[in-house]
Amino acid sequence: MRLYFLIKLFAEFNVIIYSVKQLNLRNMICTILGCGGSSGVPEIGCGCFTCSSPNPKNKRLRSSIYIQSKTTSILVDTSPDLRQQALTHGIKYLDAILYTHDHGDHICGIDDTKSFARSGCIIPTFLNQSTYDTLTQRFPYIFKQASLLYPVRLQTNILKYNHAFQVGDIDIISFPQIHGKIISTGFRFGELAYSTDLNELTNQAIEVLAGVQIWIVDCLRYAWAPTHSYLERTISWSDKIKPELTILTHMAHDIEYAEIKKILPQNIIPAFDGLKINFNQ
Repeated sequence: MRLYFLIKLFAEFNVIIYSVKQLNLRNMICTILGCGGSSGVPEIGCGCFTCSSPNPKNKRLRSSIYIQSKTTSILVDTSPDLRQQALTHGIKYLDAILYTHDHGDHICGIDDTKSFARSGCIIPTFLNQSTYDTLTQRFPYIFKQASLLYPVRLQTNILKYNHAFQVGDIDIISFPQIHGKIISTGFRFGELAYSTDLNELTNQAIEVLAGVQIWIVDCLRYAWAPTHSYLERTISWSDKIKPELTILTHMAHDIEYAEIKKILPQNIIPAFDGLKINFNQ
């Protein structure tokens, strides 16, 4: 049985087990906390087929993932739905936060980091310079203590693209992506990579993605989009990068789960909130 048949079988039970024979060697888990676009799904005031669907896989919070090893926990982006995501998945502690970029649907849950930074704990945070500049302008009290009531919560680490770094026992490489007029950041964690919010792959990204086995990647809708990838482009990228499995994320209400699942190639699946992916570093 080919790997993607195993993947599709396990996906129906909200978990993907990748590299089954090696699972006990170095177990890692990626949880999809949210896979929706900037408005989430359902969208406010919309009664379309997807937004009114009873299928729970069509209920999408704003995009974010949670990476775990046996000893380390990492959050990618602080979405506006962070409180709900943390409560749903029992997230009580973070060793680090990684930011992809500074758009509201990826940063506006930042105030909820106070729940992870109690008792003087300061969370190491990794982000590019432009994201840091935006966050310190909009949320200065997160990074610099202004009074005894507002202690520092996040410790800044400016990313150097295509250079490996480590959080606990997790090795990470960041890479630049073109997202309209800005640069967003993708991350690779061993066999798995995460590329949300982009419309062009840079040469640096292609270099880092070489040999990746599982790729979670932007796919906003079926039709062309100016600052995001869309179905045809994402499929062409998957054909170029050649991961064993491609998982679509950052999906707007244009995409209905059961409908798109029927037409995708066998090595591509749509994400859904709560999907857990087991992989090795």
